[in-house]
Amino acid sequence: MTGKIIAVDFDGCLCESKWPDIGEARQSVINELLRQQAEGAKLILWTCREGHQLQAAVMWCLNRGIRFDAVNDNLEENKEQFGNNSRKVFANEYWDDKSVLIVNAGMVTSIASPKPEGGLIVKQWQTKDLQFITPPPVKPFRRKRWWERWLDGLRRGSDPLSRRVGPQI
Repeated sequence: MTGKIIAVDFDGCLCESKWPDIGEARQSVINELLRQQAEGAKLILWTCREGHQLQAAVMWCLNRGIRFDAVNDNLEENKEQFGNNSRKVFANEYWDDKSVLIVNAGMVTSIASPKPEGGLIVKQWQTKDLQFITPPPVKPFRRKRWWERWLDGLRRGSDPLSRRVGPQI
């Protein structure tokens, strides 16, 4: 595996989100993606589209000069290197309009997420402000034996023999 791998979403990232149709191109994102590809980055189309909608998205991208090294799949060299084809696509960067950026810098953690109306919501906290709660120990589950369940029924006041199925003699 060499170089940068970028997994890029289609709806809302390369084009405006108009599912199941294809929205207007987001030319600034397309230009940056083409620049990254010219510098040697491998591109993976990473989308929920499938069937005819996926084919239409790939053709839309080809018409704008974007050629993907993989579509909703890992690169062949990554499959060989890792010895499997994980459902999660491996990449160095994931470009998605619904993404959240998490930055851990020493004792401060920041999360930046997009606002629906545009812009970013940024939340920050210091590690020292967090309270770590230790969960109580969990007792291993043991299924009750038949006679324990029968005794529980007697304690509740139910007669286990009254639940018999079939004609009563």
